[in-house]
Amino acid sequence: MSQPENKLDKFSSAVIKDAEEQRSKILNEIEEYRKSQMEKAEEEILHEAYIMIQNEIASIKNKHSRKISLSELEGRRKLLMLREELSGKVFDEAASHVLNFTKSQEYLKYMCDTVKKCCNEIPEGNVIIEVKNDDLQFADMLVTASGREAKVETNLNIRLGGVLVNNVSKGIVIDETLDLKISSQKDWFAAESGLSIGM
Repeated sequence: MSQPENKLDKFSSAVIKDAEEQRSKILNEIEEYRKSQMEKAEEEILHEAYIMIQNEIASIKNKHSRKISLSELEGRRKLLMLREELSGKVFDEAASHVLNFTKSQEYLKYMCDTVKKCCNEIPEGNVIIEVKNDDLQFADMLVTASGREAKVETNLNIRLGGVLVNNVSKGIVIDETLDLKISSQKDWFAAESGLSIGM
């Protein structure tokens, strides 16, 4: 081989070797770039997936939270209805006993004693004794028990019995109706019976 051919061969070999090194370097850079881009893309996808999962979890929590709240409200509503039903039964039974009492001999004595006690608490003056319609039959005895000028009238709001004594001139009213006594026990009953419902 001639010297120029030898030089050309060496030069070609050097160029090819350099080209292969350049090619290898570029391929390595491309591979590193591809890897970094893939890692970056994976991180972005994972981040987006994480956000989607968190949003879905929050949505599920809200959905279940609403369901739980609605269930709690429905439970409270049912408990309130049950409490009202039980209270109603208890107080219907109590009202029945009170009505039986108003048909007994002791009731007239109770009425007269109550009128006397009320009139002792009210300053002097005429009084109006209000009773349920069935108790008008006791009018004369109630006036006598008052120990003063009095008249007896029907009060349609009195359903169970008892008296409401009113001194109009002094603006004093004493309510000793059995209706009020029963009614005033309802709040006490709700608190003491263990049927109260926390809100």
